[in-house]
Amino acid sequence: MKRYVLWAILAAFLVAGPVGCGKKEIEELNAKVLQLQKDLAVAKEDLAEKSKVADEAGAKAKQMQATVDAQAADIVKIKAERDKLKKELAALKKKKR
Repeated sequence: MKRYVLWAILAAFLVAGPVGCGKKEIEELNAKVLQLQKDLAVAKEDLAEKSKVADEAGAKAKQMQATVDAQAADIVKIKAERDKLKKELAALKKKKR
C-alpha cells in the first residue's frame, strides 16, 4: 500500500512538473498583467473624461430646455395679446362704419 501511494505521488509530481509554468512563462504573464493594468487605467481615464463631457452636455441641455420653455411661454403670451388686439381692431373698424 505504501508503495502504491509513493508511486501515485511520484506520478502526480511528474505530470504536474512539466505542466506548470516556467520562469519565462511567468515573466510573460507578469508582463501581460502589467499591460492589462495599464490598459485598464487608460480605460478608466477615458471613462472619467467621457462622463465629465456627458454631465456637461446634460447640464447644457437642461439649460437650453429651460430657455425653450421660457420662449414658448412668451410666444403664448404674445399670441394672446395679438388675438386681443385683432379683436379690438375689428371692433374699432366696426364702429367706424
